[in-house]
Amino acid sequence: MPSIWQHIHALEKLYEVELFHRVGRQVRPTAAAQQLYEEIDGILVQLESTFERMSREPSKQTIRLVSGVRMMIEDLAEPLAHFHEQHPNRLAIRQGNERRALELLLADEADIALTLEPGLHQGSTGIHYEPAYTVEFLAVCSQSHPYAKTRSNSLRELSKHPLVVTAAGTHGRDALEQAFHREGLVSNIHIETDNSAFTIACVAAGVGVGILAGRRQGELCQKLATRSLSKQLGKRKIVFMWRRGRLLTEPMLELIEAVKRIETEE
Repeated sequence: MPSIWQHIHALEKLYEVELFHRVGRQVRPTAAAQQLYEEIDGILVQLESTFERMSREPSKQTIRLVSGVRMMIEDLAEPLAHFHEQHPNRLAIRQGNERRALELLLADEADIALTLEPGLHQGSTGIHYEPAYTVEFLAVCSQSHPYAKTRSNSLRELSKHPLVVTAAGTHGRDALEQAFHREGLVSNIHIETDNSAFTIACVAAGVGVGILAGRRQGELCQKLATRSLSKQLGKRKIVFMWRRGRLLTEPMLELIEAVKRIETEE
């Protein structure tokens, strides 16, 4: 039986590059090994997913979905109900922002995730991104908040008020900080959250102005003052994420199409 090192040496001979080297007592992969892994990872994922695709009973497979809380409450219930009218698959839905979604997908603990579209150069090379539907950036506050009574919804006006925003490093937070930076402004952040639903809950309790990506007709904001920030921050897509190279089953593809219809039914 060949040892692991014999396999490694055979690969190094085949590719004519060094894949591992010693650093003290440790053995570490070289840059070439990392590049090779990235090149073949999608192929291995695709090969593994053929077992699900060839299953004779795809309707018995559980579909594991990751989504933010606001999307669960406002966007997904109706599409998932329509999906279940046609497919008996069990759905396992987990809460998570884009960071958590990426972790679960790469660990093969989730099949599909929904999250805000990453900005330029922010996506993961190991993930495929598929547009789902469009959302806009919103400023949300209680009806009695001073911001609700102003005529201006400029970033300069926003900078005067305590803000409730998503955590640093998330796609929505990055868009906000870039917009403030362009105008030479400093944001007055009082609370950071890891999901938009809790941002809305803080705002409803009277804590400042919330900044989030969502849909103005969403039920969580019905009793709040809501202003579009599309001119200042633009619009973004909610995107599906799954591992690059993975072949999705027919029920998974049907689920994706059910969610995409959110765009056409508005």
